[in-house]
Amino acid sequence: MPGLRTNERVPDAGGRATFRPRSSCTGDPGRESRGTGWTRARPGDPRCPLRAGLALALVLLGAPLVPVARAQCTPPLGQASPDSMFTVDYLWVLRTSLVHAEDVPRIVERAKRMGVRGILVQVVGRGDAWYRSDLLPAPEPLLGTDRDPLGELLPLAHEAGLEVHAWINCCLVWSGPHRPRDPRHVINAHPEWIARMADGRSMSRLTPRQRERLQVEGVFLSPAHPGVRRWIADNVRELVTRYPVDGVHLDYIRQPTVDIGYDPTSRARFAMESGVDPLTFSRQPRSERARLESSWAAFQMEQVTEIVRGVRDAVNEVRPGLPLSAAVVADTVTALTVKRQPWSRWIRDGLLDRAYLMCYAPAVPAVLHQLSVMKEQLGVDRLVPGIAMYNTPLSAAAAKIKAARALGFPLVALYSYDSLYQRPGQWERLRSFLDANDPAEVHP
Repeated sequence: MPGLRTNERVPDAGGRATFRPRSSCTGDPGRESRGTGWTRARPGDPRCPLRAGLALALVLLGAPLVPVARAQCTPPLGQASPDSMFTVDYLWVLRTSLVHAEDVPRIVERAKRMGVRGILVQVVGRGDAWYRSDLLPAPEPLLGTDRDPLGELLPLAHEAGLEVHAWINCCLVWSGPHRPRDPRHVINAHPEWIARMADGRSMSRLTPRQRERLQVEGVFLSPAHPGVRRWIADNVRELVTRYPVDGVHLDYIRQPTVDIGYDPTSRARFAMESGVDPLTFSRQPRSERARLESSWAAFQMEQVTEIVRGVRDAVNEVRPGLPLSAAVVADTVTALTVKRQPWSRWIRDGLLDRAYLMCYAPAVPAVLHQLSVMKEQLGVDRLVPGIAMYNTPLSAAAAKIKAARALGFPLVALYSYDSLYQRPGQWERLRSFLDANDPAEVHP
């Protein structure tokens, strides 16, 4: 597997909703999620991730941390390592930071000053391109400017020794209060691709208030539609052909929280496989329902997986070896049962080079537990803990970064650049917490 080159609610890469972790030490002993390889540890088992997490919390409370070597698996891209071992390796940069041309050099300057390896820059936000594209419309904030934000940022970042990974929202394509203006936008050009809910409504018909009540971020595409897969893969192919990005980073590569899959294409494809229309599950014999629900879940996860596979093929076709990563739901139960995101399988099967874990729970122990589970199940080399800034005190964010290092994770990402620099002096304060050897900053 090639290594990385060294050269809203939930707005993106996680968002404003947090994910309540489910304990892997509860439930049926020895139970394994279907087709995922995730097991439930027995509470008495000393290898139980929850016990390991609590033990680590006690260590953090009572003894100085011994920092692991920074990013052991990936040497830096022609830059000196920062003085502190407890630092940040990657920053998510939202598209809103690209609106004004004068802000682009500042992104690079700040990232370089922080000593990060690279930035994950959002270049496909809501079905639009923050770069020059023949396939996607320009974002509405840039209409009439003829700007190329990615083209502006790339040479500056590479000159500064920073990696630039193209952050692409896949299935989420709109969240504005009104329909997109451009007739080329996917919502206007391909209404048949829009996901439908169990009542038959297209997600594009939901009002902002209805989205809020349903706790959905916006309009999603149907992963089961072959046109959707081609569209996403073609967008990635065009981008990596035209721009020397250092990697592709997928986001919203999943279903929304609300139940979808009831568009004609999804229903017909599942019916061809199973002989049953998913809208008729409630009319099936009780003895058959559990089997059908399980088959439906597996079908939906496979549709999302096919999008990842299509992107991987497109990247390999144009630039073999270019790293492919994704922002993934850290709560694996939610990832599988709600989001239909079997990301651990993508890592094991080599579809992804790295998974960035959206460890956005505000509480330090919750994040600690999630990381302990991940380490137990998949190791640390290809997982990057993503620590949120928008919903937690700086001291708690620093404690989470230190905990990730103490558990052996060689890389850490911060969500997000925009939250960090929303107020002056935040990075300096966070850095002081990272450098301080003060166990009182950990609140288990």
